[in-house]
Amino acid sequence: MSSDAEIWRAARDLIADHGPRRAESHANRQLTEMTLSNNFAGMLIWRRILRAVKGLTASDPKKPAARPLAGRR
Repeated sequence: MSSDAEIWRAARDLIADHGPRRAESHANRQLTEMTLSNNFAGMLIWRRILRAVKGLTASDPKKPAARPLAGRR
């Protein structure tokens, strides 16, 4: 099982690589793929990553909106 630090690192990397919206979409696709293929360990990991992505990209009125890194799409 992946540690919390690995899950959060994966979520941050997805956001950095794909941007906030596409990172959530990517994690959703991976979760669906794992579920359809009955890969329960993968499903649990991608569910945790998806929750972390949502947590990192959640709107907070005190913080500016998350932006993708310059030069990446």
